[in-house]
Amino acid sequence: MKNIKIIILLSLLFVMEVFAENPITPIKNPKSEMEIVVAVAANFKNPMEEIRLAFLKLNPEANIKLIFGASGQLTNQIQNGAPVDIFLSADMDFPLALYKDGYGLHQPKVYAVGVLVLFSQKEIDKLKSISELLLSDNIKFIAIANPKTAPYGKAAVETLQSLGIYEKLKHKFVFGESITQVNQFISTGSADVGFSSFSTLYGNEDTFRYWKQVDSTTYSTIHQGLIIIHTKETKSEEEKITINKLFDFLFSSETKSILLKYGYKIPDK
Repeated sequence: MKNIKIIILLSLLFVMEVFAENPITPIKNPKSEMEIVVAVAANFKNPMEEIRLAFLKLNPEANIKLIFGASGQLTNQIQNGAPVDIFLSADMDFPLALYKDGYGLHQPKVYAVGVLVLFSQKEIDKLKSISELLLSDNIKFIAIANPKTAPYGKAAVETLQSLGIYEKLKHKFVFGESITQVNQFISTGSADVGFSSFSTLYGNEDTFRYWKQVDSTTYSTIHQGLIIIHTKETKSEEEKITINKLFDFLFSSETKSILLKYGYKIPDK
C-alpha cells in the first residue's frame, strides 16, 4: 500500500513538472480560410493561373479559387446565385448585362484585348487566305465555340459572315461549349481546323503547330471585361481588401507582361 502511494505521488510530481515546462495555451476556434472565387472565361485559363500564382507570392495569406467556362455559362451561374466574387469575361457584353441587372459593384472594365486565330494540327498554307483554306475539300470539320455563350465563337462567326462564306461552310461546323472544347477537338483530331484565342498557342506549339492570325477587321474587337460581383454573402473586411487587391493586380505592370506573353493586347486607358 505504501509503495502504491509513493508511485502515485511520483506520478503527480511528474505531471506537474511537464505542465510547468509546457503551459497550456487557450484553444481558439480556428477561423475558416477565406476563399475568393474568380470566374474566368475559358480562353484566359492559362494566363489567369499564372496571374494567380504571381498574386499569391505577394499575398500568401490569400485563398483564390478559379473556375473556368464559357462567358455566357458563367454569367448564367452568377445570375442563379453562384458564389462568385470577380468575373473575367471574354467580352464586355456579359459583364455589362450583369451590371445593368444589379449584380456588379461597379461598371465593368476592359482588362485585355483578345486576338482570334485559325489553327490546326495539320499543315496549312499560310499564304492562302482564310476563305481558300476553309473552302478546300481537305477541310471536313471546322471547330467553333458556341457563338451564343462564347465571345470567340461569336467573333469566328462574324469573320465568316464578313468574308461571305458562312452559309457555304455551315455543314462543316462542329460547335464546342467553349474555347477549351474547341482546343480539344483540334488536339484529338475531331476537327481539321478551329477558331480559338491566340493565347492557346503559348506552351502548346507541339500540339497546335499550324496557325494563321485572323484579320482583326473581319470581327468586332474582343474587349475582355471584368467586374466585381455583388454577392449575397456578407464579406469580411479581409475578404473585401483581398478582392480589391486582386482587382488592382489585374491591371498591374506584372499582369500586363503576362498578357503580352500570351498574345493579348493591352487595352487603351
